[in-house]
Amino acid sequence: MSTTDVLYERFKKNLEAADGECSAASKADAAKVVAELFRDKGVKQTCVAESDFLRELGIVPALREAGIEVFTDHIRKNIETVQGGISEVQYGIADLGTVMQVGDEIDSRICATAASDYLAIVKESNLVDDYDAMFDLLCGLPELPNFVGFVTGPSRTADIECVTTVGVHGPLRLYAVVVQDA
Repeated sequence: MSTTDVLYERFKKNLEAADGECSAASKADAAKVVAELFRDKGVKQTCVAESDFLRELGIVPALREAGIEVFTDHIRKNIETVQGGISEVQYGIADLGTVMQVGDEIDSRICATAASDYLAIVKESNLVDDYDAMFDLLCGLPELPNFVGFVTGPSRTADIECVTTVGVHGPLRLYAVVVQDA
């Protein structure tokens, strides 16, 4: 088993332990996997924060072909009425089952926090072992971006009468698709 296979299995196990769902896909199959996942979950509309990688994968055409209405612009306006949000995340942390956004792009953040069903797409080569490895990467950046966000499973809080509530500060459901990019 390769190092990336081991990282993926650990990432998947830990994300699922946090009530998220995880799938792996080749580059050729990624768009189909994403479209089928949202179709099977009953997501009829979604916002997609397109990145070069998501365009290369053909995510938007595949979603539309599956009968899902897609918004790629005016995300701030459209996210209020759609169920889904999709964006590329820059890293996945295997030990935590955490996806991590790093950057200045606002639409990705909105898709990750305002949709009830959020689907994160991460390159397999960007899975890291643990929190320390992630911070080593961050410290190696020439400049920290305006936003660094960690998402581990669906949003939950227990600050209201000590009762756990899901989806208050983020998605009710979190899915990750790890794309084999090497």
